[in-house]
Amino acid sequence: MRLVLGFAGALAVATAAGLAFAAYVMGAPAEDVRQLALILAAGGATSLLAGGAVVRFLSARRIGLHLLLAGIHGAVLAVTLLNVLAAALLMFLSTHDLLLLLLVLGFATVLSLLFGYAVSGALVADLGRLGVAARRLAAGDLGTRAGLTGKGEVAQLARAFDQMAAQLQAGIERERAHELARREMVASVSHDLRTPLTTVRAMVEAVTDGVVGEPAEVRRYLGLIRGEVTHLSRLIDDLFELSQIESGALRLELAPAPLSELVAQTLEAYEAPARERGVTLAHEADAALPPVHVDAERLMRVLRNLIDNALRYTPSGGTVAVEARADPPEGGARRHAHVTVSDTGPGLPEGESERVFERFFRSARSRTRADGGSSGAGLGLTIARGLVQAHGGRMWAEQTPGAGARFHFTLPLAV
Repeated sequence: MRLVLGFAGALAVATAAGLAFAAYVMGAPAEDVRQLALILAAGGATSLLAGGAVVRFLSARRIGLHLLLAGIHGAVLAVTLLNVLAAALLMFLSTHDLLLLLLVLGFATVLSLLFGYAVSGALVADLGRLGVAARRLAAGDLGTRAGLTGKGEVAQLARAFDQMAAQLQAGIERERAHELARREMVASVSHDLRTPLTTVRAMVEAVTDGVVGEPAEVRRYLGLIRGEVTHLSRLIDDLFELSQIESGALRLELAPAPLSELVAQTLEAYEAPARERGVTLAHEADAALPPVHVDAERLMRVLRNLIDNALRYTPSGGTVAVEARADPPEGGARRHAHVTVSDTGPGLPEGESERVFERFFRSARSRTRADGGSSGAGLGLTIARGLVQAHGGRMWAEQTPGAGARFHFTLPLAV
């Protein structure tokens, strides 16, 4: 209905403009203007009705777009030709002039139809490419793109389709990566839980079955069981904290805190384990370092994870060092504290400077550990980086094979 009203309005405006041109520009007599008004009104109404009927008929036939556009174009031309022919007859043209007019109109009609067919063909071809791309995408080819260029509506539709396809591909790839990571995590957690549980069950069965009866031996077994239970508890706590970090549910209690004191307090708890391993602990902090804006407990957890990792790979006679300083601001950005935890172990192998932060990643240097044991659950560095990022800082590792490992992280200063 809106389309019909629009055409009727356009026809009325065109008729009024034609009559005004005839009356005021050409100076036609009033009688001629009245006749012209009748001719234009009758021709316009006939054209509107005939054209609308043809368009409705073609649209109802459910034919292809190419034929539909060609048919509509032909109908419009036919109505136009009839109007011109009717006006020519009313002007009482001679037979010679009328035939010449019909010849010119026929030539123009052929050219117009050819041009309309070509234009509609290009439009249909672009829509066909878009349809093929849509079918390929629906069949699972996520890399398919329509690839149309230009400024027309079809090109804009194709670009919107390509953008949708790219987002769909990225989303599905993320889902696949998440699913793979979930499976790997379940497998790793199952392994890390199964090993201590199997050990605990074997020792409990040995005690309850009387295989171990000496009090001293029973106490040793109970101590081992307590150690394995502690390991399980720590693993469960790590998994819970990691889930909080990755889900965004971690809540930090931020406040200004002296970084050098937190580092010294953390290192103090490692003096006895380091002494047993024959490892020296070193601490260097800038005396003028301003306080950092952190959750003190979480920051000490970061330091503990990094120091645990450093001690695990530092041989007897080696050194674990913690250095804290203030980084100068860059480009007007806020100043940050820069903390480095380094060791004199085997260093990070080639290609592992980023992988060491992955969940449950087993580094190749675990085969050269100072204590010869397993490399733990593989969550310590993941949690440490997540906590630093939650504070608005960043963490990275230097790749220095054979020259010790160096882990760096930054934290925002409170001033």
